[in-house]
Amino acid sequence: MSIRDIMSTDLITTSSGANLQEAVTLMLDGRVGSVVIAENDEPVGIVTETDVLAVGTTFENPFSEIPVSRAMSANPVTIDPDTSLEEAIQTMQEYGIKKLPVVEDGTLVGIVTLTDLVYHRHELVHEAKELERQQSAIDETSR
Repeated sequence: MSIRDIMSTDLITTSSGANLQEAVTLMLDGRVGSVVIAENDEPVGIVTETDVLAVGTTFENPFSEIPVSRAMSANPVTIDPDTSLEEAIQTMQEYGIKKLPVVEDGTLVGIVTLTDLVYHRHELVHEAKELERQQSAIDETSR
């Protein structure tokens, strides 16, 4: 199973010229925890709920006066849609992140979140057991 099988393709994006109020409104309207900042279909940043909270406690200006570029994490870690779920989990652990934009040939095509991975954990377990069964069968025939 690959990320392509579980990624969300209904993306919530905005440009780096947006303000934080616009990004927050997109998150609330879309009921999502992040907005990917994209230029020409390429992710250049990501704004998460945590980023919004951090900016909200740091700046005294209204969100409408704060450029999204001040809150976003620039150059987000991305993955390919053919990445395995296990590799995606390892990437999230390595970078301490919960959201991974999915990029194919330089173009943003989806996003996968820790929630997506948890939701599909039963499929991951089933796949692991199937691989283990296949390996056991191979081991038996080679004896």
